[in-house]
Amino acid sequence: MRISMVILLIIKNILGILTLFSPNCVTPPMECPNDNITFWLYTRENSNNPVELKAMKPESIKTAPWVKGAPIKILIHGYTGHKNFSPNTEIRPAYLECCNYNIITVDYNKIALEPCYIEAARNTELVGMCTAQLIDEMVTNHGFRLTDFHIIGFSLGGQTAGFIANYLKAGKLPRISALDPALPLFATMDNRKKIDSGDADFVDVLHTNALSKGKLETCGHADFFANGGYTQPGCMQTENQTKSGCDHARAPMYFAESIITKTGFYATKCFSFIAYLLGWCDLISLNEQVLYGEYGLRNNSGIFFFRTNSEPPFAKGKSV
Repeated sequence: MRISMVILLIIKNILGILTLFSPNCVTPPMECPNDNITFWLYTRENSNNPVELKAMKPESIKTAPWVKGAPIKILIHGYTGHKNFSPNTEIRPAYLECCNYNIITVDYNKIALEPCYIEAARNTELVGMCTAQLIDEMVTNHGFRLTDFHIIGFSLGGQTAGFIANYLKAGKLPRISALDPALPLFATMDNRKKIDSGDADFVDVLHTNALSKGKLETCGHADFFANGGYTQPGCMQTENQTKSGCDHARAPMYFAESIITKTGFYATKCFSFIAYLLGWCDLISLNEQVLYGEYGLRNNSGIFFFRTNSEPPFAKGKSV
């Protein structure tokens, strides 16, 4: 039953790609800075009044209300998103609730508009290049430490994170968290055109809608499949959202909850996705439960599976 569902998802995804083209969509030149891409700093001090950061205007970086020495979290939205759209609406409040961090939101809404998915996917490289330019400026000329940066990208944002790594000159990123990284137009063998484990010292990937909007392919050092990775409990089609859209949107919800939960998302290691489909993971468990999300250990590696509740709070804690 699980295998037949996967086959149906593949067919649905192929048909969906054929409807994504629009002759009115454009891709801007590969030039940074770019008016289509903006960067906004949020801290507890200015959580409702973000400050725009501009790589080529050093004063905007110098005078921004930074929390000195605090981690820098960079959030990147996906298709049709903007600075007040997922994953920002889930993850930014969670970070500011738990800790007084520096949160930089990347907004590239102008080049990620519906129905221009094909162009939006292509534009992720430009967004990655311009984000890398900002990070390089901060590290090289303003005394920031690259070790403080953590990139969190959802959907197309997860793929954008890989392009940041490609263009960054300051060194290798310490961590990337890719939340259900986008599948359409990113099924390639070329690692420079998609998120992969070489893009940071630690790449953790969450899969919630594999073979539809998100990727099934393992992309990181640690790949976590929530509820099998392709469908989520409690998700159903509504007037405002498709079933697939709900499954996809659970990725930033789970990560946001991981920041503040006291229960935790604990995952069990398995040796392959096929073993999961055949139901072998529960029978031949490696008896290794690891924590998923913000506080997951960076020495985790492999494929992990965890289950959630059908509604918030989603975390189920350790299994017995």
